[in-house]
Amino acid sequence: MNYRLSFLLTLLITGITACVEPYGVTFETAKEYIVVDGVLTDLDVPQFISLSKTNPEATNESSEFTQTVWTKGLSTLPLEKAKAKVIVNGTQVLNLTETEPGIYQLPANFKGKVGDAYELEFLTEKGKFYKSSSEIMPPVSAVNRAYDVFNPKGIPKLSEYYGEFTPSNDIYLDFDDPAGEKNFYRWQWTLWELQKTCTTCNQGKYYLFDAENGVDGDCFKDLTLKYNDIYDYTCEDLCWDIFYSKDITIFSDIYTNGQGQKDKLVAQIPLLQSNPCLVSLQQNSLTPNAYRFLKLIQDQANNSGTLADTPPAPIQGNVTNQKDKNELIIGFFTASSVSEYRTMLWRKNIKNAAVLNQLFKTIHNRDPILEERSAGRPYIPLAICKKSRSRTPFLPKDWKWTQ
Repeated sequence: MNYRLSFLLTLLITGITACVEPYGVTFETAKEYIVVDGVLTDLDVPQFISLSKTNPEATNESSEFTQTVWTKGLSTLPLEKAKAKVIVNGTQVLNLTETEPGIYQLPANFKGKVGDAYELEFLTEKGKFYKSSSEIMPPVSAVNRAYDVFNPKGIPKLSEYYGEFTPSNDIYLDFDDPAGEKNFYRWQWTLWELQKTCTTCNQGKYYLFDAENGVDGDCFKDLTLKYNDIYDYTCEDLCWDIFYSKDITIFSDIYTNGQGQKDKLVAQIPLLQSNPCLVSLQQNSLTPNAYRFLKLIQDQANNSGTLADTPPAPIQGNVTNQKDKNELIIGFFTASSVSEYRTMLWRKNIKNAAVLNQLFKTIHNRDPILEERSAGRPYIPLAICKKSRSRTPFLPKDWKWTQ
């Protein structure tokens, strides 16, 4: 089972000054909306497009840059079995492969290029054809310096384990903004944390079995257990959970064109455990269209709540149904050049605010419940760390064991 923190991260860093503000815009709808989440970059890493749909029976919350609506209390439903492709400069076709339900991966050798134009097209299983606007990847300035500062009251209402505030390592950076041109920036991060618990079985037990590519493992229902009986299984080997930022952190140089930026707060990395972790901080260029889309979300989120305010609603992105232009498609597809800063956070500055190997407890607010040996099951298997977008058994690039 993959554990993600996306349902916990509900902050929005608003405005061109990147002030940190908690926010939430909720609305109810009887319709099912397609959600597109896709940013192509010039990083040499696997790249994905996410296609999903909202649950028409749930209350939804408007949130982050691309996946602007998620179903509160439930996951959005993956949009499976679509035929998706990316068109480069109007001619080159890159077919996408569905690697997980609703997750479509670009070819392994793909790497975006500044100045190239990209369009997303996909055909759903029901025969509906969707297409994005053309997005030209703009250049981005390099990160000159980055550092972190421990913040004991960093992120409000993130984890029940911590209560009102989850501590964070706040990351600041310096960069030079080019003069004589309009530039738009966005900051994101990816976090690799060591995970010791790889699988949770609800009313079931974990078994290993022979599979086509070697040994595999999974939960199998056990009707002798109660409905709410849970067992957690320790990882058989090293395993890292991967977390992605869900904040909007943006900046426009409209008032500071050409001025160097110093000590700019761009990310808050949650303190999930005291173990050292690896962070990839990405300074992204934004197209004007992508920035305007973000600004619309911010304006909606910052409504004062008076009768004159427009009721919260999902915002149309740059993807349209080619036969029904009135269909509302949520999210945005774009391309960003990235200046990446990768560093280990050794967490020697956290003042005993966390303990070793508590990642599972921080996320689930409980200790793992281990299956005990019995006469019928004298051997309890260790769980396989299965590779996915949110987990890897492979040593992350630039990971270090000692400082």
